[in-house]
Amino acid sequence: MCARYGALEEFNLFERTYRIALPEIFVLPKEIIYPHRPAPVVVLTPSGREARLMNYSLIPSWSKTRRPKFATYNARLEEVLNKPSWREPFRSHHCLVPMSFFIESVQTGRFAGHNIGIFAKSRQPLTAAGIWDSWTDEATGKTFESFAILTAEPPADILEAGHDRCPLFLREDAWDPWMEAQLSPKQTVEFLRNSREVVEFEFEEREALKSYNPQQLSLLGENESE
Repeated sequence: MCARYGALEEFNLFERTYRIALPEIFVLPKEIIYPHRPAPVVVLTPSGREARLMNYSLIPSWSKTRRPKFATYNARLEEVLNKPSWREPFRSHHCLVPMSFFIESVQTGRFAGHNIGIFAKSRQPLTAAGIWDSWTDEATGKTFESFAILTAEPPADILEAGHDRCPLFLREDAWDPWMEAQLSPKQTVEFLRNSREVVEFEFEEREALKSYNPQQLSLLGENESE
């Protein structure tokens, strides 16, 4: 699952890619984005595209706490029609999540035992489909906006590199139709499946996984084959 990713750090690149004029006070993070940290997303308003800072990890509007006990930073495309956390945001609250790369941990393949950075080989920005929601703290009345990245089955090169999920990246011609959210939920699932951007990825080995145990993985494989 995509728990960490690199935000776009350059104002000019962000504005040029999404054709948005960022306010002078807007702050682009110059670091890796982790769950529960603010990150820029793009939404569509009656006046056009707009960049907003939202927390990465969707807080359902009905949640009793700001930090649900379950992970809400990724929404599996296979579950968006059924899971309570995703159903309502998937109907109408769509956004784009700009990133320069994303990070995954791998247990198998040529990068086994490491985190890997995954980039477009062109090093162009990647644009993931996201959903967002608003949550109000009953004690203070303060409202928070937060988002989740949609994930789906990965392309062959990511699967071969050792990871079985991938953010759902959209072609540019699908950005506005996605954010407009005019289709039914079932039609939207089909739209997303048909609108994925074809990306040639490049991989960068990063830090070793502290929990990696190749002997344990080998034993699990032997047990599954019995």
